Amino acid sequence: MLEHRQRVLNNLSDTPSLKNFLVEAIEKAYADGRKLAIKAGKLAKFGVSVPEESEYPIVCPFSVEQILDEDFYGL
Repeated sequence: MLEHRQRVLNNLSDTPSLKNFLVEAIEKAYADGRKLAIKAGKLAKFGVSVPEESEYPIVCPFSVEQILDEDFYGL
């Protein structure tokens, strides 16, 4: 997670116009990530707490500012 966030920050620094596409990119990435998290949860072994599919928010619960904040972990 930290490495990916740093890559995004570096890319935005190198190409500021990319910021215009952040909301769209986050929506797509979140939808893909949600799907993967649900699938991974179904493969979890005994003793692992796995949320129900309905517990995964449909829309990304974090703002662009939170996602780009190096000290934000969503906890």
